[in-house]
Amino acid sequence: MIEVRIKNTCVRLSFTFFAVIALFLLTNSGFGFAALCACGLHELCHLIMMIVFGIKADEILFYGAGICISSRKISRAETLPRIIILSAGCIGNLIAALLLIVAGNTVASAINLFTALFNILPIGSLDGAQLLKYYVISFCKPENVDKIMRFAGIISAFILAAVIFCSGGITFSLGAIILYIVIISCLKV
Repeated sequence: MIEVRIKNTCVRLSFTFFAVIALFLLTNSGFGFAALCACGLHELCHLIMMIVFGIKADEILFYGAGICISSRKISRAETLPRIIILSAGCIGNLIAALLLIVAGNTVASAINLFTALFNILPIGSLDGAQLLKYYVISFCKPENVDKIMRFAGIISAFILAAVIFCSGGITFSLGAIILYIVIISCLKV
């Protein structure tokens, strides 16, 4: 892990990030570059909204699964700015998917759409889980929050599996994603 401090933000570069980049370069496919761009756009949209609301990033992590920007101050922000910040990445990917489909780039459009839909899932530390958790905390007893979050994650995994099976089958990578979602959903949030 390589760590660099830029003012008060810790930028971490995991070796898994470089391994994924190397794999994409070795396969010489545009898919890898489009996926990296979709991930970068997603996090850039979060970062822009954080700047708009005066929230500084504590950490920017580049790792094998993508890029993650985090700040402890988001959880202390007012409700509307928090919702806007957490939604910004998915909204940015949806807008990019629409623009790319109009431009005729269906592959990049599909990758942006997948990035948005995957990040809105209510599992782990994804945007959807954080948004749902703020909503659940507002309306439920504290002792029920973890149960509801696990249930939402498991249900989303089964719905995703059903959609994939009904749309023509499953590949190894999609099966691995579904298994990941089920395992993460069963863990304590």
